Amino acid sequence: MSVLDHLQDYRVVKVALPLEGGKQAHLDGVAKLTSSPQFEITFLPDQLEKLSLDKKTTCRVMLDVAGEHKSITARIVDQPIAERVLLEQVESFVHKQKREYFRVDASLSVSYWLIDAEHPVASPVVSAVNISGGGIRLPVTQKLPVGARVGFEIIIDEPAAVIEGVGEVVAYYANGDGPSAAFKFIGLEEEDQDAIVSFCLAEQRKQLRLKIKVIDSSS
Repeated sequence: MSVLDHLQDYRVVKVALPLEGGKQAHLDGVAKLTSSPQFEITFLPDQLEKLSLDKKTTCRVMLDVAGEHKSITARIVDQPIAERVLLEQVESFVHKQKREYFRVDASLSVSYWLIDAEHPVASPVVSAVNISGGGIRLPVTQKLPVGARVGFEIIIDEPAAVIEGVGEVVAYYANGDGPSAAFKFIGLEEEDQDAIVSFCLAEQRKQLRLKIKVIDSSS
């Protein structure tokens, strides 16, 4: 089954849209296959209005299917209406490793510090993070080797919780948006893990509401 087959029906996806000047806009939208290898993505009204899309550069579309992460590299073919872009797949990837927990991108109050530093200093994270009950991916201010351990403080508004724990670097990324690292949680308290899972499920429900809102507004 190809990645595009998962877009036979409306599906919430995360999109990294290329902008003029080399930047990217990270948005949630609803994708649907039109005629393979082409598919369309509809966004909430006004989300694309102030963006200068770079239609000569490919974009990346990401979706989770049964805990498996899939991504599509696509080029922008057309923008038939203000809220919708028509894309054509260039290539696709399937990350075979199953995820134990549902992952979401969210704006959370997060800070981290190197445990082994002589004078640990907490670094606040000022942009969205990718989080699940098993780990977190976030932008970092320095290169972190695989295996390095950091302390975390994560503040969740709903359900209200302040979570402190330890994470171990499992991957480091250096890309156009700046460096980031992925951490797996180590020895997280069960109640803290439950709070993260509850938060992720609530965010998933928000995505489903977004899906309904986008479809209603575009019909």
